[in-house]
Amino acid sequence: MTDIDANVVKFQCPHCGYELEQTIRQIKSSEHMNCAGCGIGINIDANRLSSAAAEIQKAIDKMPPEITIKFYR
Repeated sequence: MTDIDANVVKFQCPHCGYELEQTIRQIKSSEHMNCAGCGIGINIDANRLSSAAAEIQKAIDKMPPEITIKFYR
């Protein structure tokens, strides 16, 4: 399993649409962030985001390393 907090989250500023990118670790480290495009303060629920990323990682870990596809006629 990889470090969940290292996952990058990409999203748009809800005010100006500027493309933002942060790791979960960066989001957890501060109470809010400021948009680089317009300067508005943005709050993100880091605990909920981290939980969702952990669930996604669990699903990925369950995938087999190789998937075989067979074709029938």
